Amino acid sequence: MIALVLLLFGAAVPAVGASSLSKGGGTYYHPYPTNVQQGDLVFGYSPDLSIMPGHWTHVGIIALYDSSVGDWIVIEAKPSDGVSMTTLREFLSRYPEVAIKRVSTDATTKYYAVYFAYSQLGKPYNYNYLAKPQVFDSAYYCSELVWAAYMWASNGRINLDTNPGWSWTYGYAVAPQEVYDSPWTYLIYYHKA
Repeated sequence: MIALVLLLFGAAVPAVGASSLSKGGGTYYHPYPTNVQQGDLVFGYSPDLSIMPGHWTHVGIIALYDSSVGDWIVIEAKPSDGVSMTTLREFLSRYPEVAIKRVSTDATTKYYAVYFAYSQLGKPYNYNYLAKPQVFDSAYYCSELVWAAYMWASNGRINLDTNPGWSWTYGYAVAPQEVYDSPWTYLIYYHKA
């Protein structure tokens, strides 16, 4: 299935086989969400990252369902792996509290948001949270990636940054909480382990 996505996206990114995707090694259990769609945003809360402003500490974009692993694939940016893919089960298992929000837009825009995120695979993690987020950047942090994906896919119409520009809480950055609070999104799944 992932090879098919490579062909559809036309991206020159190495294929990721089922054996290289994590099957879930975290410590938290959440009922598996049943109404997931391509382009949905998955959020995690980690008490270990309590210095981050807002409640939610991580976000990724749901890319596709891979029948070879029996799971949805999430594209995310993490300090350890940069922009990479993981299974939804693995993502959910890492956090005691999770949510999935849907972006209020058409399927074509969601497809292109995933395409954008997919084309960033392999880029390093962006540790510069103080700079203004960039749609086309050489590195991404998690919420910058999903923000940029929807900005690009919608030609700037969908800005998931609730506080664009400078704010005392978030500086110039776009934080996971700002994406969660965006009026462009609505909740479809929530669970606290």
